[in-house]
Amino acid sequence: MGVFYVLEFGGQHTDLIGNRLTGLGHQVKYAKSNIPVRQMSDADGIILSGGPKSVYQPDSYPYHPSIFTSSKPVLGICYGMHVIAHRHGGEVFGGRGEYGWTRMTLTKPHQLFDGVPPESIVWMNHGDSVSGIDESNVFAKSDKNMVSIGFGNQVAVQFHPELTHTEYGNTILRNFAEKICGAIPNQVKLEDFNEREYVARERAEIRKIVGKKKGLIFLSGGVDSTVAYSLAIRSGISLIGVHLDMGIERKGEAKTVKNYLQEISGKEVHILDYSERLFTALSGLTDPEDKRKTFQRLYDQSVLEVLEKFDLDKEDVVFIDGTLATDRRESGKEAAKKTSKDAGTVARIKTHHNVRGEDSYRKDIKSVEPLRFLSKDGARRLARHLNLPDYIINRPPFPGPGLVVRLITGVHSYPDELESRVSEIAAGHYLRGYPLPIKTVGLKGDNRTFENLALVTGYRNWDSINLTQKHMAEELAINRTVYWDRKWGRNGFDPTQLTDIKKGIEFNRSNISLLKEATEITENLFSEYGVKYDQLPVIAFPSNDDAVVIAVRDVNSVDFRSVRPLRKPDEMSWTLCDKIASRILSHPNVAKFGEVDAVVFDASTKPAATTEWE
Repeated sequence: MGVFYVLEFGGQHTDLIGNRLTGLGHQVKYAKSNIPVRQMSDADGIILSGGPKSVYQPDSYPYHPSIFTSSKPVLGICYGMHVIAHRHGGEVFGGRGEYGWTRMTLTKPHQLFDGVPPESIVWMNHGDSVSGIDESNVFAKSDKNMVSIGFGNQVAVQFHPELTHTEYGNTILRNFAEKICGAIPNQVKLEDFNEREYVARERAEIRKIVGKKKGLIFLSGGVDSTVAYSLAIRSGISLIGVHLDMGIERKGEAKTVKNYLQEISGKEVHILDYSERLFTALSGLTDPEDKRKTFQRLYDQSVLEVLEKFDLDKEDVVFIDGTLATDRRESGKEAAKKTSKDAGTVARIKTHHNVRGEDSYRKDIKSVEPLRFLSKDGARRLARHLNLPDYIINRPPFPGPGLVVRLITGVHSYPDELESRVSEIAAGHYLRGYPLPIKTVGLKGDNRTFENLALVTGYRNWDSINLTQKHMAEELAINRTVYWDRKWGRNGFDPTQLTDIKKGIEFNRSNISLLKEATEITENLFSEYGVKYDQLPVIAFPSNDDAVVIAVRDVNSVDFRSVRPLRKPDEMSWTLCDKIASRILSHPNVAKFGEVDAVVFDASTKPAATTEWE
């Protein structure tokens, strides 16, 4: 079994690199970026992670030069490639970034790419690029950049082999480990983790930390909190389960969650209604982070009020949290290292309510996070091992803040020059394009972006739509693109009317109810047509005269580190798109809460867009 050190440069996917290598039968150790090679004497190989900085910035993360003068093989990923290129005299420059799917062409044989075809799809997330490297040291290119270079046993890739959407990612990592480093995998460990061992370890930890105190867990009804709940129950502790009804979940969610959680656990689930307080607290807020932080504060406050309700002190309870490694990374925390101090290398993309901050009301309450090392796919594997029902295991994720982050309450102007550039790029793919005064949260180069939305319309050609969204993200301050077909609007609707929106949607019960109805219609039609998806955000953004536009984001993903929309019509028919639009536009349950002008479909990948809009 090989031993590999992953050096932390603050990437969004650093922990995934370790997960993949563990799954290939090796041991992984994480270390700071500037660790000297003498402290890695047992290493078979060293991996430099991605990160949000540029190597030419004064505050770029330091590395120890000894890693490049030793005989130990090194693999640089994304930012790690920039470090290696910079070290060997190459130029690192901005302005030619790539996000999401990219076609890689091999230009020179190398062990790193044994078993990889001459052309394949890789997943990118970089703002900086590399030049000035001799062609003899270049192994692969995209249509814009060098994407793999090497100098002896120091090799690098611009893309992310650890992401599941990179077609031959595991092959590349295996080649580095076994062919370049000479490591022999432990056949017993050829899996991401052993579910039986994981469950036994986490049950023991819960039992040890909680002891004779009470465990308190907030239950959303999703797979993460339900798995944490099941582990807590099986640890034999005294436990209180609470569902907070914030009024921003799926239609009828509180009753549904209470019923099935009580059925599978045999324990009472307490429902507490916080909806009025949430609607009051969010009134008038337009910034996505303000909305998320407001939700987080109310969530934290509710913990203290639950203690009061059950006549408990902080010292009497341990909070059991279903937080994933993904949540911590996006919140700016490192690789689920709960027991060590975060070094501040990771950029915050968005605040997750279940990742406590320094000023959290919960900071004085002891906690245990049994899923802290896992992504969504790992949580589902545990759920299956625990024999939870399929409707729990396969339930699509729903964000903690719910429809709070799917109701767009702000408007943001765009520079005049963006209009001509969006139109120009769309026209290059035989579409018409418009920037909108709506901004959404995105991810570019491991950094958070808050950029304008683009709308394209024209002939139903998925390749054209897909290329357009990619070029918009890579060339403009656009991180998300939606597609509209003329069948998906009310009579007289013209997308140009969206370019002059003056105000966002008011956060109130009526607009949330409209969004709940649109969500239910969309989910039911996907089920009716038998189309599989991994997540299905339905979003409302403003149109004119208090009307709204509904956006559907159909998602394909394993672990939500990378995301793409379903391919049309191969994975999702245009007929289903037509049906969703028609039913939302005409359904009386929607109309009683407000007017919908049009329905659009989100064509964006992650990166450059995040799964949720806010």
